[in-house]
Amino acid sequence: MNKNNRNISVVLADIQFLTNEALHTILSPHYGAFHIVATKAGLKQYLQKEGISLVITDYILFDFDSIKELAELRKEYPETAIVVLTNAITHIKIKELNDAGIRNIILKTDDREELFQVIEAALKGKKYYSGEVLDILLKKDGPTEDASLLTSSEIEIVRMIAAGLSTKEIATKKHISFHTVMTHRKNIFRKLGVSSSPELLMYAIKAGLIDNIEYHI
Repeated sequence: MNKNNRNISVVLADIQFLTNEALHTILSPHYGAFHIVATKAGLKQYLQKEGISLVITDYILFDFDSIKELAELRKEYPETAIVVLTNAITHIKIKELNDAGIRNIILKTDDREELFQVIEAALKGKKYYSGEVLDILLKKDGPTEDASLLTSSEIEIVRMIAAGLSTKEIATKKHISFHTVMTHRKNIFRKLGVSSSPELLMYAIKAGLIDNIEYHI
């Protein structure tokens, strides 16, 4: 890694405070400009006004509705490289990102060296998957869907949906508002990349969250 401060403008699109602070400390000495954004609107402002070289994003936690939306961003700004930096990812999501032309993926559990390697590869237009991501790709057995993308509360809501409970019934049972349940549902759909309850339940079956005889549609 060349430690000279180069004329490369980087935008970090993430909502985790500790992640943002850590990456700012690690990366800002090496690049010409380093910006942090928490919304799609903020990201678009930088992309439209400045020649951004690289976007680093956790597409699951950020304000993206789906991988398709991230792919559209890539098409709109083809000169800007994209690195996905996330907490967890499945074989299926890696394939979807690859099909969308996003082929630089690293986990937040990977080390500093791999972080710089994935960035340098992305800036050169080369593909780079970290060792942990490659392990996921090469794993042949086990479910292809991963429940670790969800919180324990979200998993509980998925199981209630599978049991046939309505949004109102889930709110009553969990002692939370109807709006809060709807927010959880939206987050669950976004994290897993599904767009309907039947699709969600099939994902949950494959991930081992529920048995295929337990759910009602």
